[in-house]
Amino acid sequence: MILDKIRSRHRVRSVPKMLAFTFLALLSGFGLGMLSEFVAGLNASSVPNWLEAVNIRGFFTTLMPSAFGLLIVALFSHTPIRAALNSLAFFVGLLLGYYIYFAAVIRTLPEWNSMGFWLIFAAISPLIGAVCWYGRGKGTVAGFIAAFILAFWFLQAFRFTPTFQGFGLNLSYWFIPLILLAAAIGMLWRRPLQILFSTIGGFLIAYIYILLPFSIPYV
Repeated sequence: MILDKIRSRHRVRSVPKMLAFTFLALLSGFGLGMLSEFVAGLNASSVPNWLEAVNIRGFFTTLMPSAFGLLIVALFSHTPIRAALNSLAFFVGLLLGYYIYFAAVIRTLPEWNSMGFWLIFAAISPLIGAVCWYGRGKGTVAGFIAAFILAFWFLQAFRFTPTFQGFGLNLSYWFIPLILLAAAIGMLWRRPLQILFSTIGGFLIAYIYILLPFSIPYV
C-alpha cells in the first residue's frame, strides 16, 4: 500500500497484547480524567507552593494533558487502525473519569458546555490518532504531519504576535509546555534532517495560524 511507504505497520499476532494496550489506553484516559478534575478543583491553600508556582491547577484545565496522552497512544500503536482504536479508548476513559468524578465526588453532573467539547473530541479522536500515527514515519508526508503536530505544541509553548512584538516563551504554566514540545520532538524523531524540517515547519505553521483572521478554539 502507498501509506505503508510512509510508515510500515508492525504486525502483532498476540491478541492479548493488543487488548492489553487498548485497556491500558482506556485506563490511562480514565486516570487522567479523574486527576484533571481533582487537581483543577483544589484550593490554592491545599496545593504545595512549588506546584502553585507552575499553575498546575490551570494546566489541567487546558487541552495539553489530554493532547499529549493522545499523542503517546497514537504514535506507539502498531498500526494506524490500532492507533485509531486506542485513541478512542483513551478518550472514552477520559470521559468516564470526568463523569464518575463529578457524580461520585462533586455529587452533580458536568455541564453540557464543558462535556460537549470533549464528546466532539472523542468522536474525532480515531481520525486524529490515525493521522498522528503516520507522523512517526519517514519521508515528506510524515514530515508534514509531524510539522502540524509540532505546530500545536509551538502554540502552547510560545506567545506569538503578528509582528513578533512580545514574542517569547509562554510561562503561564512555567516551562511545562516547552517540556512537552521537546518531548513531542523526541517522539517524532526519525531522521535528523526530517525532524529539523518538521520543527521549522511546525514553527512556521504556528506563526501562519496567528496571522489568520479567525482562530480555532483550544488551539
